[in-house]
Amino acid sequence: MGNINNDLEQYLSQHSTPEDQVLADLTRFTYLTTYNPRMLSGRQQGLFLQMLCMMLNPKKVLEIGTFTGYSAICIARGIMPNGKLNTIEINDELEETIVKYLKLAGVSQF
Repeated sequence: MGNINNDLEQYLSQHSTPEDQVLADLTRFTYLTTYNPRMLSGRQQGLFLQMLCMMLNPKKVLEIGTFTGYSAICIARGIMPNGKLNTIEINDELEETIVKYLKLAGVSQF
């Protein structure tokens, strides 16, 4: 019998939208350059956040703990075009990465 976490991950991967190139590049960059890359939201959590935002259609979202910006991109995509995302990160050294990938994803205006 397989591991339920591996089986679930495999099922979700097979039945959900593939990760786009910007998010794939951000994931790779995060794993290569950060001390604790497991803090990255990742594909499944990102899709879930995006779906929640699309369903709830919030006008404003506050994200506390941006890390490298993966979840911020997903949230911004879910609240487009009329929502506002405010995101906070305590580590100033990550700002350049966050800004870069938000721009690459086309969501820096949020």
